[in-house]
Amino acid sequence: MDKTDQNVNRTERTVETVLRVASMALSIASLVIMIKNSISNDFGSLSYSTLGAFKYLVNTNGVCATYSLLSAIFLIAIPCRISKPRLWTVFLLDQVVTYAVLAAGAVSAETVYLAYKGNLNITWSSACDYYGIFCHKALVSVILALLVSVLYVSLSFISSYRLFSRFEAPKQ
Repeated sequence: MDKTDQNVNRTERTVETVLRVASMALSIASLVIMIKNSISNDFGSLSYSTLGAFKYLVNTNGVCATYSLLSAIFLIAIPCRISKPRLWTVFLLDQVVTYAVLAAGAVSAETVYLAYKGNLNITWSSACDYYGIFCHKALVSVILALLVSVLYVSLSFISSYRLFSRFEAPKQ
């Protein structure tokens, strides 16, 4: 391996490390904000655990943070030979986490949207008029989760490039 390949490899590893650590940090931040999100007032009490979309978001963020940490350790800290099964495993797991986080962010974004806007067609009023701080915290958590999905899309591109630039795609 010449010096140019080592620099590209080092740059590639640095970018991947930053993306994995950033996604872990944002996942944990989103998870903590949502878990601590509860309110009780004259209209009743509300917490993330009463809404399925938010429970899914919390669970997905936990899985994503754990996977980000383990994959960073596995890929970066433990040096070993790049093999086809290893690259396929990372590629497939990156895809699964990307789609899971994107789905959790999308369904939670829809829930937050309905909480803010309501649905006048079925006479469902805005819940945020009564639970404003809950809605604001949920919105922040969802935005962070959507940022995580953007980071994981980038990681998916990196893992797919790494795999398919070194090995051919499977034949049908």
